[in-house]
Amino acid sequence: MTMTLEMGRDSEECIRWKQGRGWVYQLLIDFFGNRPSLSLIAQWQKHMVTREEAVLTKEGQKLKSYLSNTMPEHFMEICKVERAEYHRLFDGVRPILPSLCESDYRSMLSKNSVDYTSDIRNSYAQSGIVFNKLHLEQDDHISIELEYMAVLGERMSDDLRLRASQHALMDSQIQFLEQHVMQWVPSVAEALCKEARSPIYRSLGYILQEFLPYDIAMLRSWRAELNSCLIIS
Repeated sequence: MTMTLEMGRDSEECIRWKQGRGWVYQLLIDFFGNRPSLSLIAQWQKHMVTREEAVLTKEGQKLKSYLSNTMPEHFMEICKVERAEYHRLFDGVRPILPSLCESDYRSMLSKNSVDYTSDIRNSYAQSGIVFNKLHLEQDDHISIELEYMAVLGERMSDDLRLRASQHALMDSQIQFLEQHVMQWVPSVAEALCKEARSPIYRSLGYILQEFLPYDIAMLRSWRAELNSCLIIS
């Protein structure tokens, strides 16, 4: 059977995706959920230099090159630039993106007031996930939605789980991406690609654009392959 993506369970692409997707989600969570700090930038410079699996997209490779070619004595200046950009983009007097919460953002896109938090909370509850919100984030904040995906992905990567449990985890991720994340985060990515001026946040916009469609395509392809295996067996 010919597939767009090489999704054999042990294929190089599948292994690379499974090893790297959690790192990409964590990168996005860290920089959308927190104002950039010296320690955060230094931490990700180390991750991207020492862990090849942390780089899963072409833009991620560019960010790795930028950080790995930056000397530690320049981190303070980078931090200053990225914190100012975070303020300009997200929490200044007139921010480019005044809200990174799904309900607010989709209401703005549709020009109708909508609230998705109840459905989102149900998804979290059904998966038995409770988040430790350090900054009192809303349940539909981009960092919490992405963290939900990261947690489910981590659970799915446990090869000791029963096949039925792994299927359920995969279905939960596909459903959440389709019904929530992909309904608004690509628009956030497009805005960042257009508006961001700093190296890190500009890269994050392009990483979002690359990674989310790739991640859901890989999930769908792997799920289809597992279904085929069930039919054959």
